[in-house]
Order: sequence, then structure tokens, then C-alpha cells
Amino acid sequence: MTEVKEYKSGKVLDVIEKTLEILASFESPFGGTEIGNKILEEVSKADPRRVSTERASELVRASSTCAVGERVCRALYQDTPYTQSVFLDELAEGMVEAGKAKYVTQEEAIKVLARYPKNPIVVSRVSGKHMEICHTWPERCVYWNLEKHGLRCIGRLDEAVYRR
Repeated sequence: MTEVKEYKSGKVLDVIEKTLEILASFESPFGGTEIGNKILEEVSKADPRRVSTERASELVRASSTCAVGERVCRALYQDTPYTQSVFLDELAEGMVEAGKAKYVTQEEAIKVLARYPKNPIVVSRVSGKHMEICHTWPERCVYWNLEKHGLRCIGRLDEAVYRR
């Protein structure tokens, strides 16, 4: 499971980069393969879910602390468009502590959620809670690339209730 400390240290970027390298080295789908199943097993711990701005706003309102910063994977791909992520609770504190985000009010975080309407929003679990709300860039997002390789990992809007 991805933990707050892995975000703070940047270790999460190593995992993203290695996963994308594996995907780039194969042209055939990974669905049903041994390596695909192992990747899905790890990614399922993050429980990525595509959400609407409204659903993401509900998560923000339920949080005790919010921070905003550049989306995590952009550190690997500076050539991608700038978008921001919203970090909640312990992840918000960790990202601010690491100098990768700044504290904002819930209202400011909700405004950020509306700022990038063309970028799909995906929430991920960190340390067991949905605390990362990312305005993804699908061309370089590890989750979207897994989907393109036949590894269904992103839950949909109408699936499961969000657990905090």
C-alpha cells in the first residue's frame, strides 16, 4: 500500500516510473497475464476511482486539512500541462512538510477542483484513505496507461461508496 511517507520522500515516483517503463516495453495487452495480475494487485491498494467534481468536493468537505500542489507524477514529465492535485488530511500535512504543496481552505481546494475541467479527476487511497484527488493527464498517468494496456484499475463513478 502506498503510504504518506512514500509521497513525502518521492519514492512513489520511482514506482510510477518503473510501472510506465514496463508498460512501454510491451505492445500486447497485460490483462490476464501474470505480470498484469501482479501490477493490478499492487494498484488495487490505491483503489483509484474516477469521480466528478461534485464527488471530489464531498471528500474535501469531509476532510480536516487540505493542501494543493502540482500533480505528483508531473515531476517525471515536465513536458505535460500543469494541473494541480488536492491532498487531504495526513497526506496534505506530509506534502506541505515536504515542500510539495501549500495549505488551503476547503473552499480554495474546491475552486481548484473546478479549475481543470478537461482533466479527469481520479482519487487514490494513501495510507488506507482516499486522500489524493488528482486532475490527471491521461497520456502520462499510470492508471490510465494501465487501462490502455487492458488492466482495468480505475473504478467508475457509480461504483462503491467512498470510505474515509
